[in-house]
Parts: sequence; structure tokens; C-alpha cells
Amino acid sequence: MSEFLSSIQGRITLGVAVLVVVAAAGGGYYYWSQSHTGTTQVASLSEKGVCKEMVARARDYGVLPPNAEKVGEKAVSGSDANQITCSAQADNATYKLIGNVPCDDAKDDKCLMLQKVIGANGNALYDTHDI
Repeated sequence: MSEFLSSIQGRITLGVAVLVVVAAAGGGYYYWSQSHTGTTQVASLSEKGVCKEMVARARDYGVLPPNAEKVGEKAVSGSDANQITCSAQADNATYKLIGNVPCDDAKDDKCLMLQKVIGANGNALYDTHDI
């Protein structure tokens, strides 16, 4: 063994072998920790609150004032389980928001599509059918 370690080629071979073992152990630990955490990697709209996210989207679009907040609970359409209606309020104004939620991934913009925002007077402030 001492002859092996005394040569440069032997030391390089040992160093590479140690590096491979350390890299494999690190990669194995990372894979194991990601697959055994018990949590999902997808952020759920249900957990975050569909209405809360819908109001945030309408604020981002500039349709609702910055202080608008979700009020009440969501209503699901009887004819289309993906169509959700929510309510929001800012100061003394109330709003009705209608959106389509075909999937439950909060990170995917296609899973929450704001379709319409209606003011208290019944006028549409935002309507994708008008675009």
C-alpha cells in the first residue's frame, strides 16, 4: 500500500476515487431528502386559497385597488365545477370576481384564469370576452 501511495499516479487515483465516493454520497443524500420529505413540490391553489389568489391577480392587473381583500367564501358553479365566483372589498366598494380553475397548481398561470370582475353597480371592470 505504501508503494501505491508513494507514486504520483497512485495518489491521483486515490484522490479521484475519494472524490467520486463523496459526490455519489452527496447526490444520493439530495435525492433521498427530496423524495422523502412528505411534502409535494406543487403549490396548491386550494391550500393558498383560490379567492385570495384571484383577488391578488385582479390587483396585479390593476382592476382592483391595492387595498382590495377577499371577503366571504368561494362559490362553485353548478354547471361547471371549474368556474369559481369570489367576492372582494376595498373601502366601501364591493366586487364580484369570476374565474376558471382547471387545475390546482398555484405556480402555473394557466390554472387560474381571471375571466370577469364586476363592480357593485353591475358594470364589468374586466371581462376576457371583451378583449
